[in-house]
Amino acid sequence: MIDTHCHLLPGLDDGPRNADDSLELARQLSDQGVSRVLCTPHYSSLFPTQHATAAARLRALEPLLASAGIELETSLAAEIGPGFAASVPLDEVVERSIERRYALIEVLPDSTPAALLTICDRLGERGLNAVLGHPERAHAVQRRPSVLDPLRSDGALLQVVAPSLLGRWGRNVQAAAWRLVDTGRADLLASDAHGASRRRPLMRQACELISERLGDGVVGELTERKPRLVLDGLQPE
Repeated sequence: MIDTHCHLLPGLDDGPRNADDSLELARQLSDQGVSRVLCTPHYSSLFPTQHATAAARLRALEPLLASAGIELETSLAAEIGPGFAASVPLDEVVERSIERRYALIEVLPDSTPAALLTICDRLGERGLNAVLGHPERAHAVQRRPSVLDPLRSDGALLQVVAPSLLGRWGRNVQAAAWRLVDTGRADLLASDAHGASRRRPLMRQACELISERLGDGVVGELTERKPRLVLDGLQPE
């Protein structure tokens, strides 16, 4: 599996506090069947993570993973808060993008379709498409999952996260996440893991539920084929 949203890097945001915590989280990811991880530290007013600092943390972590025998391919982007996505210089967004093609945008409970459309239009000025992270948390999506269809038609991708499907964020979020998956609107499944004990990775559990409900083919689309295209900078059909 490929995890396209994970707070693996230590000491940057509300993820692991130190390298040991990151290693334990990496072990759990590997044990769950994850072989490739996109590290996405927050870039927002609460956690204005500098990209150079994040890159240095990743360079320091990679040999530790190898020494510990944890086979996990890693790369770097960011989870960009909607306020920053709408206001910071676009060069800073491009710097934190995936192959200069995708930007992971954090969707909050009060995020509106109009605000997300403005962000997507702004990203388009630099040839970027949005990956909307956990859109199931938005109240507007909970009321009507089709509300983001126009953005998807323009190239945005919807990234549902495992804890939502398992009910960790409440019934409304869970119901919205499943509606996105059931209707084929979800493009990616990610862990949004923050640690080995708090907000730990639940990819395997979510995949088992999806497989029982919709089949292994859907699991492969959400965790392998489409994530691979995204990390290669290509557009899933």
